[in-house]
Amino acid sequence: MEYAIVEIAWGAFGFVVRRGKLIGTFLPAAKQVVKRAIRTRWPDAVENAALMPEFQRSIAAYFCGNSIKFSVEVDVSDFTPFQQSVLESCRRIPYGHTASYADLARAVGKPRASRAVGGTMAVNPLPLVVPCHRVVRSDGSIGGFSSPRGLAEKERLLRLEDALT
Repeated sequence: MEYAIVEIAWGAFGFVVRRGKLIGTFLPAAKQVVKRAIRTRWPDAVENAALMPEFQRSIAAYFCGNSIKFSVEVDVSDFTPFQQSVLESCRRIPYGHTASYADLARAVGKPRASRAVGGTMAVNPLPLVVPCHRVVRSDGSIGGFSSPRGLAEKERLLRLEDALT
């Protein structure tokens, strides 16, 4: 397992890769905070500053306000089939757009599973790549966000994408 930390205007963004696939991302914070979070979850991970250079460029471009679709391979095999389908459906929400928890529930063929969709979003290991910040309530309010900075960070990301109505 390897990880890298990308310095951007918003702070440091971290990511972890196993067997060539992304397994974790960490939204911007102080570099030591991101590094500690990675080392706590994956103590055997080795830092590699040159890891996935194209992904690193995409992250930097995203936080500069560029419309980016992350095409990196991900590994969500630790999740249930339902959760995997929710994460994949969420991944298809385009930059600058939002979808409701109910929309995702319908997209995965479980129209009554909005709460379960919300539960999956709460444990999303790949923020930005699986853009859970783009998932909002059916009434248009922004709903929850499990980042350490909570709803303020979700709102900031949506504003960056000009996705708030």
